[in-house]
Amino acid sequence: MAEHPKVFISYSHDSPDHKQWVSELAAQLRHNGIDAILDQWDLGLGDDITRFMERGIVDADRVLVICTDQYVSKANADEGGVGYERMIVNAELVQNLGTDKFIPIIRQASGKDKTPTFLGTRVYADFTKDSQFDAECKKLIHELYEVPIVQKPPLEESPFPSVELETQPTEILEQVKSASDAYVRASKIVRAGDVLGWRQLVKLLRPKVFKSLVQWRQNELDGQEPKTKEQLVQVADRAADIISPLMAIALVGVESRSEQFKDQKSLLDDLLNIAGWNPAGYTTSVELPYALGYIYHSLHGGLCISTNQLNLALDLARIKIPVAGGTKFPCVWEMSQLRGYTQSIGGNILDSWKYLKEAYERWNWLSLIFEDRLEYQASLIAYYMCLSIHELATVIDSDRQDTLNTRSEYYFRIPLAFLSGGGNAHNEASVLLRRNSETLEQLWTCLDVTREQMENSWEDWMRLSDKVFLKYEFQYESTRLINPSDVFGNFFESL
Repeated sequence: MAEHPKVFISYSHDSPDHKQWVSELAAQLRHNGIDAILDQWDLGLGDDITRFMERGIVDADRVLVICTDQYVSKANADEGGVGYERMIVNAELVQNLGTDKFIPIIRQASGKDKTPTFLGTRVYADFTKDSQFDAECKKLIHELYEVPIVQKPPLEESPFPSVELETQPTEILEQVKSASDAYVRASKIVRAGDVLGWRQLVKLLRPKVFKSLVQWRQNELDGQEPKTKEQLVQVADRAADIISPLMAIALVGVESRSEQFKDQKSLLDDLLNIAGWNPAGYTTSVELPYALGYIYHSLHGGLCISTNQLNLALDLARIKIPVAGGTKFPCVWEMSQLRGYTQSIGGNILDSWKYLKEAYERWNWLSLIFEDRLEYQASLIAYYMCLSIHELATVIDSDRQDTLNTRSEYYFRIPLAFLSGGGNAHNEASVLLRRNSETLEQLWTCLDVTREQMENSWEDWMRLSDKVFLKYEFQYESTRLINPSDVFGNFFESL
């Protein structure tokens, strides 16, 4: 930490008294050698407000977010300056996953939400009681200087053997040369409950894997444009093969159902923000991270459904992704590139789905996770069924049910390509959904939509889905398709 930590203060101008309180907090920090940046002091007439906020947040060592009911309300609604700061903070959080740069300061919390949603579950400082101001300020100053109030005891030798203590880093890298190796090693770590061993495994492999991906592109792919579908598949397979050890490890965590290991959303952020990835070149190369993201969230979602963890699949699908030059943050399931519309696999949704569906034969490590080809395909289909149901819930939540009456007024975000192919996989997918029946309501209750609302719009959703499928049948005559109503028709009756 610098000799004088730089701290940017983000707050809303609720009242003169609140502005004065923020000013007094900032002054207290400066009296203790902390370079507090505050608009009341550092923003003058004619200054660019958005530039001030952007540079303040990005350049600061830490950002204090003064949370009041009004701030939380404005931030969650993307209103005014607070809304703009939320946009910048969100992008920063994605680029620096897990960062502790942003510190929530709770000044007032009469509602159920103490902090804006973009701050998630970060530990906050409680300044709600003026009588505790000095004590909380002392804690905050210690945190900003990275000097703990209570010293952490030294770490002694473990009385139990662990994967981390038994194995040197070089041995780990030598032992993990494929996705299958990674799966076996991660499984042993999970069974031992060795969180430190898990972190070491990921810490060692992540930079090695992504460096290999970047070098492979530079050495073998840049300057060459795949022309045929076969060539595109070969390129995508090679990229997926390089990344596969990390995917296998993440899926072991999901498969474990353990609170210590099952949250594996961070890999998606890693895939979409690869250090050193050249943003220029042929689209098929530039968009490869999106293709890998499409593969990963599909495998992750399928495994979640297969292991009866729908909530885990929904958590990843609803992650908001920053888009360059945009002020809105679409969810994973809303982004076209993460739904299979990527030139890296052909740009055709049915080709992308076929690539994913047939991966079981190409990636032998998937047999360690899914019992057979049927379970693999059924899990993928069930996951995309859930995303389609969730999409209807978002239509209802935004009060757009009238757009379901005509095809021209509604565009499906979740493509219905998962209904292609036919066979037993769709029947097995329906079985998986029924196995998750106790949690399926999360698909709409997460948006405060009721089952009654879903049922009332279901017939229109099915009618529109069937109309869209006629278009698929016309465009792709050689593809075997199943009408949505044949699969979804009695969905609510089966719950």
